[in-house]
Amino acid sequence: MNSSERVVSERVVLVTGSTRGIGRATAELFGASGYRVVVHGMRSEECDDTLHAIRGAGGHAGVVAADLTQEEAPEYLINAARAVYGRLDVLVNNAGANAFTGTLGTSIAEWQHAIDLDLRAVWLCSKAAARSLERPGAIVNVASNHAFSTMAGSFPYNVAKAGVVALGQSLALELTPDRIRVNTVCPGYIDTPINETYFGGFADPARERTRVEALHPVRRIGTPQDVARAIRFLADEQEAGFITGTSLLVDGGRSALMQDPDPGQAPTRP
Repeated sequence: MNSSERVVSERVVLVTGSTRGIGRATAELFGASGYRVVVHGMRSEECDDTLHAIRGAGGHAGVVAADLTQEEAPEYLINAARAVYGRLDVLVNNAGANAFTGTLGTSIAEWQHAIDLDLRAVWLCSKAAARSLERPGAIVNVASNHAFSTMAGSFPYNVAKAGVVALGQSLALELTPDRIRVNTVCPGYIDTPINETYFGGFADPARERTRVEALHPVRRIGTPQDVARAIRFLADEQEAGFITGTSLLVDGGRSALMQDPDPGQAPTRP
């Protein structure tokens, strides 16, 4: 995107969990699009790479650190983010963590941590932002395709992400009369450090990656930029002003399959 295509520069976006992966790609894309970006991580030093990348590309960025598993942190984060540039137009609730321990193996502590970060923090950040966002404003939540269909052993992550989808619908119904739109992006397999670690756990990581790529009609896994572009679209009032209360799957068609294809077979063509 060149400078002539940038949106109005005074618009400010907070991207939670923007130190790596989808969050970082989203923060950098908003920065390149002319937004002023508030980068978030648990500790300010974790945010430096994202901050320098946005500024190095000619964008504007500040940092607010907060541990969103703490009950009081979301309110602090929203207030501090608004103070960076004196306004807040868009909230992207991206912060979260994988929690794949299974229905029988999950402890109460593991359940609580997953719900606190992956669901409660989204609710509390949105609740605080509803009082602070400029109008028209936008909230974009990041859930997962696990919210709609899942696999054995994916609990409690799938439950928390299904809750994010339901939360987004409730927020949209309650906040749209106040000119705040709320939508949810649901990524599938995305090429992030978390998935690199996942593939690295196999005896042959390259073979497992090839197998997973073959599960997708587009014959690849997603990139953080694929998800970032969807988030930016939903945040834009001019492009998505008639969209609220919806969930957008960004999974390369993975969830449309009735069954997994044979990885050795090319997709059937008409």
